[in-house]
Amino acid sequence: MPKAKTVNFALLGLGKLGFGFFQIFREKQDKIFKETGFRLHLSKILVKNKHFKRPHLVEPGLITTELNDILNDPSIHVAIDAIGGIEPTFSIIKKLIASGKHIISANRTLLASKMQELADLSNKEGVHILPEPSLGGGLPIISSLKQDLVANEIKSLYAVVSGTSNFILSEMTKYHIPLKEVLRSKEMQKMSETLSVIDYEGSDAAQKAAIFASAAFGLKLNYLSLFSEGIADISVFDIDCAHEFGYEIKQLAIIKDHGDRVEIHIHPTLIPKEHPLTSIRGEYNAFFVQTDLLGNYLTYGRGLGVEPTSSLILRDLVLVGELIRKSAARKFSYRISWNEKPLMPMEEIISDYYIRFPCEDKPGVVGKITTIIGNQGINLSSAHAEVNKKKYPDIGFVHILIDQAREYQVMQSIHEIEELHLLRGPVKLLRIL
Repeated sequence: MPKAKTVNFALLGLGKLGFGFFQIFREKQDKIFKETGFRLHLSKILVKNKHFKRPHLVEPGLITTELNDILNDPSIHVAIDAIGGIEPTFSIIKKLIASGKHIISANRTLLASKMQELADLSNKEGVHILPEPSLGGGLPIISSLKQDLVANEIKSLYAVVSGTSNFILSEMTKYHIPLKEVLRSKEMQKMSETLSVIDYEGSDAAQKAAIFASAAFGLKLNYLSLFSEGIADISVFDIDCAHEFGYEIKQLAIIKDHGDRVEIHIHPTLIPKEHPLTSIRGEYNAFFVQTDLLGNYLTYGRGLGVEPTSSLILRDLVLVGELIRKSAARKFSYRISWNEKPLMPMEEIISDYYIRFPCEDKPGVVGKITTIIGNQGINLSSAHAEVNKKKYPDIGFVHILIDQAREYQVMQSIHEIEELHLLRGPVKLLRIL
Protein backbone atom coordinates (compact mmCIF):
# COMPACT_ATOMS: atom_id res chain seq x y z
CA MET A 1 0.00 0.00 0.00
CA PRO A 2 1.36 3.47 -0.87
CA LYS A 3 2.61 5.54 1.99
CA ALA A 4 -0.09 7.68 3.60
CA LYS A 5 0.11 11.32 2.59
CA THR A 6 -1.55 14.55 3.63
CA VAL A 7 -3.22 16.81 1.06
CA ASN A 8 -3.48 20.34 2.39
CA PHE A 9 -6.14 22.72 1.11
CA ALA A 10 -7.48 26.20 1.76
CA LEU A 11 -11.10 27.28 1.88
CA LEU A 12 -12.00 30.66 0.39
CA GLY A 13 -15.05 32.07 2.13
CA LEU A 14 -17.02 31.02 5.18
CA GLY A 15 -20.55 32.01 4.23
CA LYS A 16 -23.49 29.66 3.83
CA LEU A 17 -21.68 27.30 1.45
CA GLY A 18 -18.24 27.68 3.03
CA PHE A 19 -19.42 26.96 6.56
CA GLY A 20 -21.73 24.17 5.40
CA PHE A 21 -18.85 22.52 3.56
CA PHE A 22 -16.63 22.98 6.64
CA GLN A 23 -19.10 21.04 8.77
CA ILE A 24 -19.50 18.23 6.21
CA PHE A 25 -15.74 17.97 5.73
CA ARG A 26 -15.25 17.51 9.48
CA GLU A 27 -17.80 14.71 9.45
CA LYS A 28 -16.36 12.93 6.40
CA GLN A 29 -12.59 13.37 6.69
CA ASP A 30 -12.00 10.12 8.61
CA LYS A 31 -14.11 8.12 6.17
CA ILE A 32 -12.16 9.57 3.25
CA PHE A 33 -8.88 8.69 4.96
CA LYS A 34 -10.00 5.07 5.40
CA GLU A 35 -11.11 4.85 1.76
CA THR A 36 -8.10 6.55 0.14
CA GLY A 37 -5.13 6.15 2.45
CA PHE A 38 -4.40 9.88 2.50
CA ARG A 39 -5.67 12.59 4.78
CA LEU A 40 -7.30 15.82 3.67
CA HIS A 41 -6.19 18.69 5.88
CA LEU A 42 -7.75 22.15 5.99
CA SER A 43 -4.85 24.57 6.44
CA LYS A 44 -6.42 28.02 6.12
CA ILE A 45 -9.79 29.73 5.67
CA LEU A 46 -9.68 33.08 3.87
CA VAL A 47 -12.30 35.56 5.10
CA LYS A 48 -12.96 39.26 4.73
CA ASN A 49 -13.40 40.05 8.43
CA LYS A 50 -11.26 38.12 10.88
CA HIS A 51 -13.19 39.38 13.91
CA PHE A 52 -16.65 38.40 12.69
CA LYS A 53 -18.34 36.24 15.33
CA ARG A 54 -18.27 32.62 14.16
CA PRO A 55 -19.27 29.26 15.69
CA HIS A 56 -16.76 27.88 18.19
CA LEU A 57 -16.07 24.78 16.10
CA VAL A 58 -14.09 26.95 13.64
CA GLU A 59 -10.60 27.10 15.16
CA PRO A 60 -9.35 30.72 15.25
CA GLY A 61 -5.94 29.62 13.95
CA LEU A 62 -7.52 28.58 10.65
CA ILE A 63 -8.87 32.05 9.91
CA THR A 64 -6.88 34.56 7.87
CA THR A 65 -7.61 37.75 5.96
CA GLU A 66 -4.26 37.63 4.16
CA LEU A 67 -4.17 35.88 0.78
CA ASN A 68 -0.37 35.68 1.05
CA ASP A 69 -0.79 33.20 3.91
CA ILE A 70 -2.06 30.79 1.26
CA LEU A 71 -0.04 31.94 -1.74
CA ASN A 72 3.29 31.67 0.09
CA ASP A 73 2.59 28.29 1.69
CA PRO A 74 3.97 25.60 -0.66
CA SER A 75 2.35 22.87 1.43
CA ILE A 76 -1.16 24.02 0.37
CA HIS A 77 -2.04 22.16 -2.81
CA VAL A 78 -5.66 23.14 -3.45
CA ALA A 79 -7.97 26.11 -2.92
CA ILE A 80 -11.77 25.84 -2.80
CA ASP A 81 -13.64 28.91 -4.05
CA ALA A 82 -16.79 29.36 -1.96
CA ILE A 83 -16.67 33.17 -2.00
CA GLY A 84 -18.96 33.96 -4.93
CA GLY A 85 -19.08 36.99 -7.21
CA ILE A 86 -16.59 38.13 -9.83
CA GLU A 87 -14.35 40.57 -7.99
CA PRO A 88 -12.25 40.39 -5.93
CA THR A 89 -12.57 36.63 -6.46
CA PHE A 90 -11.31 36.67 -10.05
CA SER A 91 -8.08 38.41 -9.03
CA ILE A 92 -7.65 36.03 -6.08
CA ILE A 93 -8.13 32.90 -8.20
CA LYS A 94 -5.67 34.09 -10.87
CA LYS A 95 -2.99 34.62 -8.22
CA LEU A 96 -3.64 31.18 -6.72
CA ILE A 97 -3.39 29.49 -10.13
CA ALA A 98 -0.17 31.37 -10.90
CA SER A 99 1.26 30.08 -7.61
CA GLY A 100 0.53 26.48 -8.64
CA LYS A 101 -2.60 25.81 -6.60
CA HIS A 102 -5.34 23.60 -8.00
CA ILE A 103 -8.77 25.27 -7.92
CA ILE A 104 -12.10 23.68 -7.06
CA SER A 105 -14.81 26.23 -7.77
CA ALA A 106 -18.42 26.49 -6.67
CA ASN A 107 -18.51 30.08 -7.97
CA ARG A 108 -21.12 30.02 -10.71
CA THR A 109 -21.09 33.72 -11.53
CA LEU A 110 -17.32 33.85 -11.94
CA LEU A 111 -17.00 30.76 -14.13
CA ALA A 112 -19.97 31.70 -16.30
CA SER A 113 -18.19 34.95 -17.14
CA LYS A 114 -14.46 34.11 -16.95
CA MET A 115 -14.12 30.40 -17.71
CA GLN A 116 -11.93 30.85 -20.77
CA GLU A 117 -9.38 33.08 -19.04
CA LEU A 118 -9.15 30.88 -15.96
CA ALA A 119 -8.95 27.64 -17.95
CA ASP A 120 -6.22 29.04 -20.21
CA LEU A 121 -4.23 30.19 -17.20
CA SER A 122 -4.60 26.83 -15.43
CA ASN A 123 -3.50 25.00 -18.59
CA LYS A 124 -0.46 27.28 -18.81
CA GLU A 125 0.49 26.64 -15.17
CA GLY A 126 -0.21 22.90 -15.32
CA VAL A 127 -2.86 22.85 -12.62
CA HIS A 128 -6.50 21.79 -12.52
CA ILE A 129 -9.49 24.05 -12.36
CA LEU A 130 -12.46 21.89 -11.45
CA PRO A 131 -15.79 23.63 -12.17
CA GLU A 132 -18.41 20.96 -11.53
CA PRO A 133 -19.48 22.08 -8.01
CA SER A 134 -20.50 25.43 -9.52
CA LEU A 135 -23.40 23.73 -11.30
CA GLY A 136 -25.23 23.81 -7.98
CA GLY A 137 -25.80 20.15 -7.26
CA GLY A 138 -24.18 16.77 -6.85
CA LEU A 139 -24.39 15.54 -10.43
CA PRO A 140 -21.02 14.60 -11.99
CA ILE A 141 -22.21 15.27 -15.54
CA ILE A 142 -19.05 16.96 -16.86
CA SER A 143 -16.85 14.09 -15.71
CA SER A 144 -19.39 11.57 -17.08
CA LEU A 145 -19.20 13.12 -20.55
CA LYS A 146 -15.41 13.42 -20.51
CA GLN A 147 -14.76 9.95 -19.08
CA ASP A 148 -17.71 7.51 -19.03
CA LEU A 149 -19.10 8.67 -22.40
CA VAL A 150 -15.78 9.58 -24.01
CA ALA A 151 -16.31 7.13 -26.92
CA ASN A 152 -19.82 8.40 -27.61
CA GLU A 153 -20.93 11.07 -30.03
CA ILE A 154 -23.21 13.41 -28.11
CA LYS A 155 -26.14 14.19 -30.38
CA SER A 156 -28.10 16.38 -28.00
CA LEU A 157 -28.46 17.20 -24.33
CA TYR A 158 -31.53 18.36 -22.45
CA ALA A 159 -31.03 19.50 -18.89
CA VAL A 160 -33.11 20.59 -15.92
CA VAL A 161 -30.43 22.82 -14.37
CA SER A 162 -32.36 25.02 -11.95
CA GLY A 163 -33.54 23.22 -8.83
CA THR A 164 -35.46 26.31 -7.75
CA SER A 165 -37.37 26.63 -11.02
CA ASN A 166 -38.09 22.92 -11.07
CA PHE A 167 -39.41 23.07 -7.51
CA ILE A 168 -41.68 26.01 -8.36
CA LEU A 169 -43.11 24.34 -11.47
CA SER A 170 -43.61 21.08 -9.56
CA GLU A 171 -45.57 22.88 -6.83
CA MET A 172 -47.64 24.84 -9.35
CA THR A 173 -48.49 21.62 -11.17
CA LYS A 174 -49.21 19.51 -8.09
CA TYR A 175 -51.27 22.01 -6.12
CA HIS A 176 -52.65 24.11 -8.98
CA ILE A 177 -51.40 27.34 -7.41
CA PRO A 178 -49.75 30.42 -9.01
CA LEU A 179 -46.04 31.13 -8.90
CA LYS A 180 -46.38 33.96 -6.36
CA GLU A 181 -48.08 31.62 -3.92
CA VAL A 182 -45.25 29.09 -4.24
CA LEU A 183 -42.70 31.83 -3.53
CA ARG A 184 -44.52 32.65 -0.28
CA SER A 185 -44.64 29.03 0.87
CA LYS A 186 -42.70 27.80 3.90
CA GLU A 187 -40.94 25.19 1.79
CA MET A 188 -39.68 27.82 -0.64
CA GLN A 189 -38.47 30.09 2.15
CA LYS A 190 -36.67 27.19 3.80
CA MET A 191 -34.81 26.14 0.66
CA SER A 192 -34.31 29.64 -0.71
CA GLU A 193 -30.81 30.75 -1.71
CA THR A 194 -29.61 34.25 -2.58
CA LEU A 195 -29.92 33.31 -6.26
CA SER A 196 -33.54 32.12 -6.05
CA VAL A 197 -34.87 35.32 -7.62
CA ILE A 198 -32.75 35.07 -10.77
CA ASP A 199 -33.29 31.30 -10.79
CA TYR A 200 -36.89 31.66 -11.89
CA GLU A 201 -36.03 34.53 -14.23
CA GLY A 202 -33.54 32.34 -16.13
CA SER A 203 -30.16 33.94 -15.48
CA ASP A 204 -28.94 31.26 -13.09
CA ALA A 205 -29.84 28.50 -15.52
CA ALA A 206 -27.97 30.35 -18.28
CA GLN A 207 -24.87 30.57 -16.09
CA LYS A 208 -24.94 26.82 -15.46
CA ALA A 209 -25.47 26.07 -19.14
CA ALA A 210 -22.50 28.27 -20.09
CA ILE A 211 -20.19 26.58 -17.56
CA PHE A 212 -21.31 23.14 -18.65
CA ALA A 213 -20.95 23.87 -22.38
CA SER A 214 -17.51 25.40 -21.85
CA ALA A 215 -16.15 22.60 -19.66
CA ALA A 216 -17.74 19.64 -21.45
CA PHE A 217 -17.63 20.80 -25.08
CA GLY A 218 -14.87 23.41 -25.16
CA LEU A 219 -17.13 26.27 -26.24
CA LYS A 220 -15.95 29.82 -25.62
CA LEU A 221 -19.03 31.29 -23.98
CA ASN A 222 -20.18 34.07 -21.74
CA TYR A 223 -23.58 33.27 -20.29
CA LEU A 224 -24.88 36.68 -21.41
CA SER A 225 -24.61 35.50 -25.03
CA LEU A 226 -27.15 32.71 -24.47
CA PHE A 227 -30.87 32.99 -25.16
CA SER A 228 -32.55 32.47 -21.80
CA GLU A 229 -36.11 32.75 -20.54
CA GLY A 230 -37.22 32.02 -16.99
CA ILE A 231 -40.53 30.76 -15.65
CA ALA A 232 -41.74 34.08 -14.18
CA ASP A 233 -44.49 34.32 -16.82
CA ILE A 234 -45.72 30.73 -16.53
CA SER A 235 -49.28 30.58 -15.22
CA VAL A 236 -51.54 27.82 -13.95
CA PHE A 237 -53.50 28.29 -17.18
CA ASP A 238 -50.34 27.51 -19.16
CA ILE A 239 -49.90 24.31 -17.16
CA ASP A 240 -53.55 23.35 -17.75
CA CYS A 241 -53.22 23.95 -21.49
CA ALA A 242 -50.04 21.87 -21.60
CA HIS A 243 -51.82 18.97 -19.87
CA GLU A 244 -54.72 19.22 -22.30
CA PHE A 245 -52.34 18.56 -25.20
CA GLY A 246 -50.33 15.82 -23.43
CA TYR A 247 -47.38 17.82 -22.08
CA GLU A 248 -45.77 19.07 -18.89
CA ILE A 249 -43.76 22.26 -18.56
CA LYS A 250 -40.09 22.18 -17.51
CA GLN A 251 -37.42 24.81 -17.78
CA LEU A 252 -34.77 23.19 -19.97
CA ALA A 253 -31.28 23.97 -21.16
CA ILE A 254 -31.03 22.54 -24.67
CA ILE A 255 -27.68 21.85 -26.36
CA LYS A 256 -27.30 20.42 -29.86
CA ASP A 257 -24.13 20.06 -31.91
CA HIS A 258 -24.77 20.72 -35.60
CA GLY A 259 -21.18 20.09 -36.66
CA ASP A 260 -20.29 23.60 -37.78
CA ARG A 261 -22.35 25.37 -35.11
CA VAL A 262 -23.78 24.70 -31.66
CA GLU A 263 -27.34 25.38 -30.56
CA ILE A 264 -27.84 26.41 -26.93
CA HIS A 265 -30.94 27.96 -25.39
CA ILE A 266 -32.73 27.93 -22.03
CA HIS A 267 -36.48 28.38 -21.60
CA PRO A 268 -39.72 26.79 -20.37
CA THR A 269 -40.39 23.81 -22.62
CA LEU A 270 -43.33 21.50 -23.25
CA ILE A 271 -42.24 17.89 -22.68
CA PRO A 272 -44.38 14.88 -23.65
CA LYS A 273 -45.80 13.27 -20.51
CA GLU A 274 -44.13 9.93 -21.29
CA HIS A 275 -40.63 11.48 -21.50
CA PRO A 276 -38.28 10.52 -18.60
CA LEU A 277 -37.62 14.18 -17.73
CA THR A 278 -41.23 14.67 -16.60
CA SER A 279 -40.46 12.46 -13.58
CA ILE A 280 -37.81 14.94 -12.34
CA ARG A 281 -39.68 16.91 -9.71
CA GLY A 282 -38.97 19.14 -6.74
CA GLU A 283 -35.49 20.61 -6.31
CA TYR A 284 -33.88 17.95 -8.51
CA ASN A 285 -31.67 18.55 -11.53
CA ALA A 286 -31.30 16.16 -14.45
CA PHE A 287 -29.30 15.65 -17.65
CA PHE A 288 -30.79 13.65 -20.52
CA VAL A 289 -28.11 12.85 -23.11
CA GLN A 290 -28.70 11.29 -26.53
CA THR A 291 -25.64 9.36 -27.73
CA ASP A 292 -24.72 7.14 -30.67
CA LEU A 293 -23.42 4.12 -28.72
CA LEU A 294 -25.21 4.13 -25.37
CA GLY A 295 -28.50 5.51 -26.60
CA ASN A 296 -30.30 7.69 -24.08
CA TYR A 297 -28.46 8.43 -20.84
CA LEU A 298 -30.22 10.04 -17.85
CA THR A 299 -28.68 11.18 -14.60
CA TYR A 300 -30.41 13.16 -11.89
CA GLY A 301 -29.96 14.32 -8.31
CA ARG A 302 -30.57 17.17 -5.94
CA GLY A 303 -29.92 20.55 -7.52
CA LEU A 304 -30.06 22.76 -4.46
CA GLY A 305 -28.25 22.93 -1.16
CA VAL A 306 -24.92 22.71 0.55
CA GLU A 307 -24.90 18.91 0.81
CA PRO A 308 -24.91 17.99 -2.91
CA THR A 309 -22.42 20.76 -3.72
CA SER A 310 -20.13 19.60 -0.92
CA SER A 311 -20.33 16.07 -2.28
CA LEU A 312 -18.68 17.19 -5.53
CA ILE A 313 -16.14 19.40 -3.75
CA LEU A 314 -15.00 16.42 -1.67
CA ARG A 315 -14.88 14.22 -4.77
CA ASP A 316 -12.64 16.75 -6.50
CA LEU A 317 -10.42 17.03 -3.42
CA VAL A 318 -9.97 13.26 -3.54
CA LEU A 319 -9.21 13.41 -7.28
CA VAL A 320 -6.47 15.99 -6.80
CA GLY A 321 -5.27 14.11 -3.75
CA GLU A 322 -4.83 10.92 -5.78
CA LEU A 323 -2.65 12.79 -8.28
CA ILE A 324 -0.51 14.29 -5.53
CA ARG A 325 -0.31 11.02 -3.62
CA LYS A 326 0.91 9.08 -6.63
CA SER A 327 3.22 11.91 -7.74
CA ALA A 328 1.67 11.51 -11.17
CA ALA A 329 2.02 13.94 -14.03
CA ARG A 330 -1.03 16.09 -14.49
CA LYS A 331 -3.89 14.22 -16.11
CA PHE A 332 -5.76 16.22 -18.70
CA SER A 333 -9.25 14.78 -18.24
CA TYR A 334 -10.33 18.20 -16.96
CA ARG A 335 -8.27 20.23 -19.37
CA ILE A 336 -10.47 22.26 -21.70
CA SER A 337 -9.53 22.04 -25.37
CA TRP A 338 -11.27 24.96 -27.01
CA ASN A 339 -12.95 24.78 -30.38
CA GLU A 340 -14.09 27.65 -32.55
CA LYS A 341 -17.66 26.56 -33.20
CA PRO A 342 -19.97 29.58 -33.18
CA LEU A 343 -23.28 29.77 -31.37
CA MET A 344 -26.29 29.35 -33.64
CA PRO A 345 -28.47 32.48 -33.66
CA MET A 346 -31.75 31.84 -31.89
CA GLU A 347 -33.79 32.93 -34.89
CA GLU A 348 -32.29 30.05 -36.91
CA ILE A 349 -33.10 27.15 -34.58
CA ILE A 350 -35.73 24.63 -35.67
CA SER A 351 -38.27 23.45 -33.12
CA ASP A 352 -41.85 22.38 -32.55
CA TYR A 353 -44.05 25.08 -31.03
CA TYR A 354 -47.21 25.65 -29.04
CA ILE A 355 -48.78 29.11 -29.50
CA ARG A 356 -51.91 30.43 -27.80
CA PHE A 357 -53.75 33.48 -29.14
CA PRO A 358 -56.38 35.18 -26.95
CA CYS A 359 -58.76 36.60 -29.54
CA GLU A 360 -62.11 38.16 -30.29
CA ASP A 361 -64.81 35.53 -30.14
CA LYS A 362 -66.19 35.82 -33.67
CA PRO A 363 -66.23 33.74 -36.88
CA GLY A 364 -63.20 33.64 -39.15
CA VAL A 365 -60.53 34.28 -36.52
CA VAL A 366 -59.00 30.80 -36.71
CA GLY A 367 -58.85 30.99 -40.49
CA LYS A 368 -57.06 34.33 -40.49
CA ILE A 369 -54.47 33.10 -37.98
CA THR A 370 -53.76 29.81 -39.74
CA THR A 371 -53.54 31.52 -43.14
CA ILE A 372 -50.82 33.88 -41.92
CA ILE A 373 -48.87 31.03 -40.34
CA GLY A 374 -49.21 28.93 -43.50
CA ASN A 375 -47.99 31.80 -45.66
CA GLN A 376 -44.68 31.59 -43.77
CA GLY A 377 -44.21 28.02 -45.04
CA ILE A 378 -45.00 26.56 -41.61
CA ASN A 379 -46.71 23.19 -41.18
CA LEU A 380 -49.48 23.21 -38.58
CA SER A 381 -49.97 20.06 -36.56
CA SER A 382 -53.30 21.30 -35.24
CA ALA A 383 -55.42 24.40 -34.69
CA HIS A 384 -57.91 24.30 -31.85
CA ALA A 385 -60.41 26.99 -30.87
CA GLU A 386 -61.67 27.18 -27.28
CA VAL A 387 -64.41 29.31 -25.79
CA ASN A 388 -65.16 29.39 -22.05
CA LYS A 389 -67.90 31.94 -21.51
CA LYS A 390 -67.96 31.29 -17.77
CA LYS A 391 -64.27 32.06 -17.14
CA TYR A 392 -63.54 34.33 -20.12
CA PRO A 393 -66.82 35.89 -21.33
CA ASP A 394 -65.25 38.17 -23.95
CA ILE A 395 -62.26 36.10 -25.08
CA GLY A 396 -61.76 33.00 -27.17
CA PHE A 397 -58.48 31.13 -27.39
CA VAL A 398 -56.85 29.70 -30.49
CA HIS A 399 -54.31 26.98 -29.70
CA ILE A 400 -51.77 26.25 -32.45
CA LEU A 401 -49.33 23.33 -32.56
CA ILE A 402 -46.51 23.63 -35.12
CA ASP A 403 -44.15 20.96 -36.47
CA GLN A 404 -40.48 21.77 -37.08
CA ALA A 405 -40.34 25.44 -38.02
CA ARG A 406 -37.57 28.00 -37.86
CA GLU A 407 -37.80 30.48 -35.03
CA TYR A 408 -37.74 33.55 -37.26
CA GLN A 409 -40.68 32.22 -39.33
CA VAL A 410 -42.74 31.66 -36.20
CA MET A 411 -41.90 35.09 -34.77
CA GLN A 412 -42.70 36.78 -38.08
CA SER A 413 -46.10 35.11 -38.23
CA ILE A 414 -46.91 36.19 -34.67
CA HIS A 415 -45.92 39.76 -35.51
CA GLU A 416 -48.25 39.76 -38.55
CA ILE A 417 -51.13 38.33 -36.51
CA GLU A 418 -50.65 41.01 -33.86
CA GLU A 419 -51.08 43.66 -36.56
CA LEU A 420 -54.60 42.37 -37.32
CA HIS A 421 -55.82 43.80 -33.98
CA LEU A 422 -57.76 40.62 -33.23
CA LEU A 423 -55.94 39.85 -30.01
CA ARG A 424 -57.29 40.47 -26.51
CA GLY A 425 -54.09 39.79 -24.58
CA PRO A 426 -50.48 38.68 -24.94
CA VAL A 427 -49.57 35.74 -27.15
CA LYS A 428 -48.12 32.72 -25.31
CA LEU A 429 -45.34 30.80 -27.09
CA LEU A 430 -43.72 27.66 -25.72
CA ARG A 431 -41.22 25.49 -27.56
CA ILE A 432 -41.81 21.73 -27.56
CA LEU A 433 -39.11 19.13 -26.92
